Amino acid sequence: MGYTIKQFASIAGVSVRTLHYYDQIGLLKPEFRGANGYRQYGDESILVLQQIMFFRELDFSLEEIKRVITQPDFNRTQALESQRILLRKKAARIRKLLLTIDKTIRQLKGETKMNIEEYYQGFSDDQIKQYREEVKQRWGEKALENSESRVISMGKEKFAALQADADKIYQAIADNIPNGYDSSEVQILVAAWRQWLENFHHYSDEAVLGLGKAYSEDARFAKFYRRYHRDMPEFFTKAIEYYLNNAKLSNPT
Repeated sequence: MGYTIKQFASIAGVSVRTLHYYDQIGLLKPEFRGANGYRQYGDESILVLQQIMFFRELDFSLEEIKRVITQPDFNRTQALESQRILLRKKAARIRKLLLTIDKTIRQLKGETKMNIEEYYQGFSDDQIKQYREEVKQRWGEKALENSESRVISMGKEKFAALQADADKIYQAIADNIPNGYDSSEVQILVAAWRQWLENFHHYSDEAVLGLGKAYSEDARFAKFYRRYHRDMPEFFTKAIEYYLNNAKLSNPT
């Protein structure tokens, strides 16, 4: 049985735009086209899209997914078994995060007190240690204490709201990549991001530049920003560098 792109999108719970994009990058092409030239998807497409969605749920980039599922020796059954294991681990982590939310609510209501480690609960100990160590190395112990003190005092609800604000900024920057990193649209967003940083710590221009470079040079940062667009890490670095250079020209010392 064949499905039009609109029917297929509705069944899978994705947008038509997403299917167009998957076709464009060669990740999921329609199985055939009807006499009218419209895309038609069949049973094979359903299975391929299912794989894509499972891998996306596990934070694989589209490039990584394409590389995996186009391998000649790709085994769909084995992939599903691996995904089941990984999704169970993710579910366990989410349960921990939900417990953290419950603790935070009680803390905000004055029923209990939380330390900074509990704000990170649901992340691995290695991730927490690595993150805190990097902050100390880049900006010192005092910067770490100041930042974490602000996080605790703002409470989990405001912290989550700030994270949502950052997500909107990053997505808007990614959406404006075609306009160029030096465009007014992107530079306004970089300025908003710079202001957003002040919620956690006051960063000098040098510190902001260091962050910008890390976004493309550090594999962990780069992986995070590629969730928004595959070119986002390098683009964001250039946009930050341009923003700072332009600020210096506008305000010479």
